[in-house]
Parts: sequence; C-alpha cells; structure tokens
Amino acid sequence: MLKKFFVLILFIFKFFIINICCQENKVEIEEEIVRKNSNLRNINEKHFESEILKYKIYWEFIYAGDAQIDLNLEDIYNIKLYKISTKTKSNSSVDLLYKVRNKTESYIDFYGFYSLKFFKEQNEAGYHSKDYVLFDYINKRWIYLLDNTTGYINGFVQDIVSSLYWLRFQDIEVGKKYTIDVWVGKVVYPMVIEVLEIINIKIFGKEYECFKVEPKVDTKSFPLFKAKGRLFVYLTTDKEKLPVRLESKIFIGRFFADLVEKK
Repeated sequence: MLKKFFVLILFIFKFFIINICCQENKVEIEEEIVRKNSNLRNINEKHFESEILKYKIYWEFIYAGDAQIDLNLEDIYNIKLYKISTKTKSNSSVDLLYKVRNKTESYIDFYGFYSLKFFKEQNEAGYHSKDYVLFDYINKRWIYLLDNTTGYINGFVQDIVSSLYWLRFQDIEVGKKYTIDVWVGKVVYPMVIEVLEIINIKIFGKEYECFKVEPKVDTKSFPLFKAKGRLFVYLTTDKEKLPVRLESKIFIGRFFADLVEKK
C-alpha cells in the first residue's frame, strides 16, 4: 500500500514537472516569435501617446454597463510595443439577465503598427470562450496557441482591436474607403472601412465634430458589443481622431458606447 502511495506521489510530481517545462517552453517560443517578427517595417511618422478611454454602454436609453480601452507603450522582451487592453462589464441590473465580463489584449509593433499577439477572453451569460494567437510574418502564418493550429497570412494583419487604432493613423476623408486584413476567430479577411459623413454629435453635454465611419465587421467579435449588426464609429475630426462613440444597430434596437472620460 505504501509503495502504491509513493508511486502515485512520484506520478503527480512528474506530471507537474512536465507541465511546468511545457509552459516554460511555450513562453520561450512565444518570445522568440514576437522578437523575430518585430520591426519588420517602419511606416509611421506619427505615434500614439499612452491613453485611457472610459465608456458608458447603453441599450437605447438604458444604461447597460461600462467599457475601457487602455493604450500603453511597453518594453516587452526588450522590444518597444503598444499594448492595447479592453474591458467590458455589464452593470449589476443587467447582470441578472445577461452578465458580461469581456477582455482583450492586443500587442502591436511600434514602428510598423501590425499585430504581433492577440488575446481575448469572452464571458457572456455563462458562455465562455478564448482566443490566443501569435503572428509569424516571416513564415507567413498565424499560430493559435490554445490548440496549436495554424493558418496562412500573406502580409501584415490587424486584430479586431488594433484595427480601430490603425484607422486613427489615417488621413481620413469623406467618401473614401480603406481596406485592411483583420484576424478574427481563425480567419483573416479584408475589412472595408467606409467614411460616410461628417456629423456633429453631443455626448454628456459636450459637442463633437466627427467622421462617421462604418467598418464592415461582425460585431459579435467586436470587444464592446455582442450582437451582429452594423457598426458605426464616430472619430473626432481633430488630430487625435478620438473614438467618442461606437454604435451598433441590430434588430432589437441600438447599442452604443459613449466616451465619458479620457486620461
């Protein structure tokens, strides 16, 4: 009996040692891929400063929750990167019907502004899902770390979060369309962004002149909204191009996230 006990202890110890070694190996591989694929191009004369954007989310005129987007310039693996984090949380009243706790992390090359690593954790009404992907441009592939599947990429791509910031770099004009390749759920597809008009909107008593743009994207995958529908982004016409409102029109009405604070 004692012998069996020691065999069991040895098996458990061996399991944990192997698991720790595998985790360390994964971290080393991840670092190597990120390092090798950074600084492959330099296209931006403009750069973002660190910022925090806080939003209140409404369904029509009903307050539904809060969201936050943080952009920071960080030194990761001795590489200068942008880290863009988002969090979405339903309020206590909505939690009783449809609890939402979502977050994403997007790691972007500083000089070339393309996605290097993306993580998403979705928790909505008891439904849980994750994405965790690396982009290996040298070998023209994405690597999905949760099941080690891979897919082909032919050029630089954005993730669903970095694409919003990519748009803010552009010299936006009404009537123009912009196309970028975006990775969403093991698929890379061209996102078409159309600049519809310039419009004045009032948010929490403050008036903004904005470009109204429409990204053609499945809003189910967008970190601030759940349902499918048309997504509109309102970017200020000044040099910051702040996303002061994100609006989704769906069959049950309109969801929108309004900027309440910028730090």
